Amino acid sequence: MNTRNTSEDSPGRAAESGYGDRSGTYIPRQMMSVVLPTTAVIMGDSLIYIVLPASISDFGLESSFGVSAAVWIGLALSINRLIRLVGNSLAASTFNRFGFKAPFVAAVLLGALTTLAYAFSRGPVLLLLARALWGISYSHLRLGAYLTAFEVGSSGNRGRLLGFFNAGQRTGSFIAVTAGAALADWAGRGMAFTAMAAVGVIGVAIAFTAPSFDVQRKTREPENPQPETLPSSGLGERAWGVLVSPLPASARAVRRRLLAINYLRFGTAFAANGLVIATISPFLADLYGDSASVFGLSVGIVTLAGLLVGIRWFGDLALSVPMGHLSDVWGRRRTIMIGSGLTLASMLVVALATQTEVIVAALPLLLITGSLLAVALDASAGEAVLPEARAGSMARYATWLDMGSAMGPIAGLLIADAYGFQAGFLVAFLLLVTGVIGYGAATRPRVSRG
Repeated sequence: MNTRNTSEDSPGRAAESGYGDRSGTYIPRQMMSVVLPTTAVIMGDSLIYIVLPASISDFGLESSFGVSAAVWIGLALSINRLIRLVGNSLAASTFNRFGFKAPFVAAVLLGALTTLAYAFSRGPVLLLLARALWGISYSHLRLGAYLTAFEVGSSGNRGRLLGFFNAGQRTGSFIAVTAGAALADWAGRGMAFTAMAAVGVIGVAIAFTAPSFDVQRKTREPENPQPETLPSSGLGERAWGVLVSPLPASARAVRRRLLAINYLRFGTAFAANGLVIATISPFLADLYGDSASVFGLSVGIVTLAGLLVGIRWFGDLALSVPMGHLSDVWGRRRTIMIGSGLTLASMLVVALATQTEVIVAALPLLLITGSLLAVALDASAGEAVLPEARAGSMARYATWLDMGSAMGPIAGLLIADAYGFQAGFLVAFLLLVTGVIGYGAATRPRVSRG
């Protein structure tokens, strides 16, 4: 009976037969036609994080319905992430049923319309609806990028393609929080978001050039079907379906691999996307007070925190593509284990160090390696399954990522309030240790016998 080789350390090998070697040094046109629309429509989402807290009355979010303005703002800025916990599975079902192109174009159009809604919304109802719809749109855009990278690429360039997607997202965010914010200051929020929506319309036009392919192909019949390998309808099988997507009971090794990848992605998102970003300003303020003297230079706490977070943005914007290429060359498992080791080392330094300069020096490494792990894990998650199961599997993977990003800030601040900020980093370190151990065990290369 033929079995599929799921080794993650064989760069240059096409992931599925028939795709050929597409590991050229360029970014394929099909991938650009998916990333550029996402870059265009993500601008509205990024800009609202800057404009909304400073323009509460302009949005009509004064206390209403017995709810304070602060609660409305917090809900408006988080509902898009909460809705993605459902939207990711919806995106997988949509792509599986209707193919790739039509749902992707619709998601880009929806993203542009939500940006336009930010320009004219007044009161919480329309704004919350637009934010929720953006969450649905982004679930489709992100999953669409994942699927395209695996459709048009091979194991020799998928890391680079997924890195290009991460860089494209961050480019849109960077343009929004610089040029978009300046336009909002000069011409008002209506003009700023209308301009961003116009850019989104250009993204819609580009989306029509996106590739058209069937996401859910027919499952190949095994040469020697075995009745005992058919999926069960028991509670355990349903639990596996929720955790990693429905797969046959015979795919035990694949399910364990996927669960290990998903859990490690949860841990990295919890730490780098959530806890570190949310606690870095109050952590530095707790260390230094209002201003800091770092390596002989006097700098404000907010400025220092901004510089450190900016390093993460730089990692996503400028380093995602070379980091993805690195995982193509080294292999996924080797890259993830090395990146995890660097992340754990820097996190342990932050958790245990007593000298503030040592802590500040370790934080950039922690943030940069978070970008490296994200790209390598994205590629690893998609390569672990056959094409017919990829949409559902990647949707679950994205949900683990979103849960980590959402829980990190909450847990970090609660732990800091009770035990101090360094305790939060220690908890994140222990969480990542369990993730790395599980990943290492689940992806250990098999030794052939005989």
